Amino acid sequence: MNIKINLHQMLGVLQKVLSLFHNQRRKMKNQILIGGQALRNLGSDRHTNDVDYLVNNTTTKDAFITSDEVDFLNANGNKFFAEIFNIESKNIQATPQSLFELKAYAFVQHCQNFNFAKADSCEYDIKFLVRNFGISASKIAKKYMTSGEYSEIVKIINSVKR
Repeated sequence: MNIKINLHQMLGVLQKVLSLFHNQRRKMKNQILIGGQALRNLGSDRHTNDVDYLVNNTTTKDAFITSDEVDFLNANGNKFFAEIFNIESKNIQATPQSLFELKAYAFVQHCQNFNFAKADSCEYDIKFLVRNFGISASKIAKKYMTSGEYSEIVKIINSVKR
């Protein structure tokens, strides 16, 4: 009997959490698919369960809005994200160039935070985009990096065998 009560209570909590999640998602119209799932859609073989969207949630200035299932990069909380959002606002998935910009930016951020495993994943994704879509330079992310940081991105680009 206790099990049924606990399951019933857990179901109620889960329904409330899902309701809050869906309400939050409704506030974030124009969700642009980015990250690993977008790369998989383009043919990448790197597996990830992460689902990431670029949004413009005007109810918060938080640059990152996270949940267990979906993560959102918020254009309202970050000038770089806002530039990418403005370019991609009519798309449901980011273009290869914008995915490259996001990955280049993330690579630098992960290196600064000593999260080298995530930086390695970004490098892999950058190489995929360079090799398969002919991307040869950053148009946006480099404005948000030092020349030394951008030189690391250029090294990654130049390391790709085409």
